[in-house]
Amino acid sequence: MAVIAPPGYGKTLLLAEWAAREAREARDVAWLTLGDYDNEPSVFLTYVAAALDRLQPIDPSIGHALAARGSRVLAVAVPRLATELHRRTRPGVLVLDDAHRLVDRTCLDALSALLELLPAGFQVVLAARTPPDLPFARLRAMRQLLEIGPDLLAFRADEAETLSARAGFALTRGQAQAVADRTEGWAAAIYLAALARGRRGLPVSSVDDVSGRETYIADYLRSEVDPVIDEHDMTLLTRTSIMGEVEPALAAVIADVADAAARLERLASANLLIGRIAGPSSSFRYHNLLRDHLRAELARREPDIVPELHRRAAGWYASAGRPELAVEHVIASGDMDAAAELVETVMLRTYHQGHGDRLERWLRTFDDGAFERRPCLAVGGALFHALNGQPDIADHMADIVDRASFGGVPASGMASFDSARAILRAAMARNGPDAAIADGALAVEAEGSASPWRTLAREAFALGHLMQGDLAGAEALMLDAVSDVRRGTTYTYFPFALLASLAIGRHDWDAAARYAREAHDDFDLMRFDTVASSALVHAVSARVAIHAGDQRRGREELVHAQLVRPLISHALPSTGVIALLEIARAYLSIADPAGAGSAVAEAEAILRRRPRLGILGQEVAEMRRRSHGSAQALAGPSTLTPAELRVLPLLSTHLRYLEIGDRLFVSHHTVKTQANSIYSKLGVSGRSEAVSRAIEIGLLEPFPGLQLTPAAQRA
Repeated sequence: MAVIAPPGYGKTLLLAEWAAREAREARDVAWLTLGDYDNEPSVFLTYVAAALDRLQPIDPSIGHALAARGSRVLAVAVPRLATELHRRTRPGVLVLDDAHRLVDRTCLDALSALLELLPAGFQVVLAARTPPDLPFARLRAMRQLLEIGPDLLAFRADEAETLSARAGFALTRGQAQAVADRTEGWAAAIYLAALARGRRGLPVSSVDDVSGRETYIADYLRSEVDPVIDEHDMTLLTRTSIMGEVEPALAAVIADVADAAARLERLASANLLIGRIAGPSSSFRYHNLLRDHLRAELARREPDIVPELHRRAAGWYASAGRPELAVEHVIASGDMDAAAELVETVMLRTYHQGHGDRLERWLRTFDDGAFERRPCLAVGGALFHALNGQPDIADHMADIVDRASFGGVPASGMASFDSARAILRAAMARNGPDAAIADGALAVEAEGSASPWRTLAREAFALGHLMQGDLAGAEALMLDAVSDVRRGTTYTYFPFALLASLAIGRHDWDAAARYAREAHDDFDLMRFDTVASSALVHAVSARVAIHAGDQRRGREELVHAQLVRPLISHALPSTGVIALLEIARAYLSIADPAGAGSAVAEAEAILRRRPRLGILGQEVAEMRRRSHGSAQALAGPSTLTPAELRVLPLLSTHLRYLEIGDRLFVSHHTVKTQANSIYSKLGVSGRSEAVSRAIEIGLLEPFPGLQLTPAAQRA
């Protein structure tokens, strides 16, 4: 169901009454009011999951899936959420109020995909000012969409008469008809007209001065609200209009009004379009009409104060332990240097909480000048983009770091800027193994045992030793990394995975199995989505399983490694090449030289960008000789390229090739070529078969209830 109408037509009230009726009839109703800060897939889907969880507990492990980014949102997050819906034992409803605020393309694609996967008896209801960019036309054609617009919401004369009476102003049927005609049935205008005349004690005949919508509302609010509130009330209301949800303690700080809580309670009781938000704390929400008016009044009364109000909000949220909202408001204040410092402070926490998409949006708000003034933020940004398969951005930020100077204290928790830069240089290995070792040594010496960056410093230092062929030195560093870090505070999955790789190299399979299990257990504790360095976790787990005779488990781990491969790049060259070599060896051990050759080709591409990787170049050349000549003849699912793996999840949607190309920033001809290659490698002839085959081998999560239309099949 979609309820689409301008503000003031009673959309929320209608749905609230409908939801209450549904609840009485034994249907669970989950309600989510969307805001401007919900436009990251991980945030939006987490809120949806939380709303559903309040009705019936969902599997806690879904949190990892909800942190997915890019096309993996459709490959992992949406299917898992749909599966939870199909597990429900009662019919349910999900209400998304203010859905027009959802504008992020990936969020809209996720919602579109979820609509396709709803179980029988489950309903999604949207309330919005304007239609969201969702596949309404197709849903309409399939008779799966009920639409309610302003024509159906407009009040008739009898409804205007009832509403006016409840507002304390009796109308005759003729007068009610006049009001309904004059306002075109707009509920807000009818209510405010009645309220105004009731307050003024006007005769019932004065109903002919109701003018157009926007003008009338503005005139009413100016003539009726302003006179009945004092100057402190007006200051409180206008200054807090920058907020979506008004908390009294925060309102007192923003508006500089000590008794904000009492004033908000009084104003909410005076029928001034201010409502209380149900919940453990007493919060308030201004009707959109009132908030729009108050913002206009704020611009008229105090045109230069808005940045300061956002700074006050940012300070309050920061002191209240809610740094994400603090960042949003400091960015809104326009103080980008303060924003950069705050993002630097919370970037590690934000990433580990599974909100990489939010961190990426924040990083996009800064220009090069901001990164040059806060180069430790550029260090974090370079590492973030390197781990998430965005090497060009990582390189650009690394260039900024290389030429920067900074004498202050890093907000990121790093010991110094010199140490931060050394960690980045060692990890990205742009100057070869000798430089990586020198930088790694500097960073390990500088970062103390309490530093959240110490493990990363040791990893980078160990990789330098490994590139030089000093396997014992690399192993010693990784043993130190896992011995002095308290589990649960710093992730040690990569040190364990590297120890497993080294143990396999010396044929100590017992140690390899132990380390691989530790790596897997630690990786499973993460709240963030798959990253480039996790490919080694799956690769060594595959090799251990295959050696133990468990080919099924080994193939499953290789599929997981394959899904990570699009994130591997020259930005973290030694990490990527080591993982790809282990993947290639695992494929050879199950007689899949084509898969091995595909992994080797990706390693060779990294070496073309980063040729100075020490002995790793020799190992790649040797692996090429072992897998040579088989890749083309035996091409199968294991040879899917990173580009094809990005396209594959989108084939499970109703997006056409042109739309898929728009999402991936390539032409629809490229998408068609890649899709045909996917079909060939999976041994199928079309989209539906490709999706089914990909689910069968684990490249996609199961999609409960998915049925592609013939049009989508043809794309």
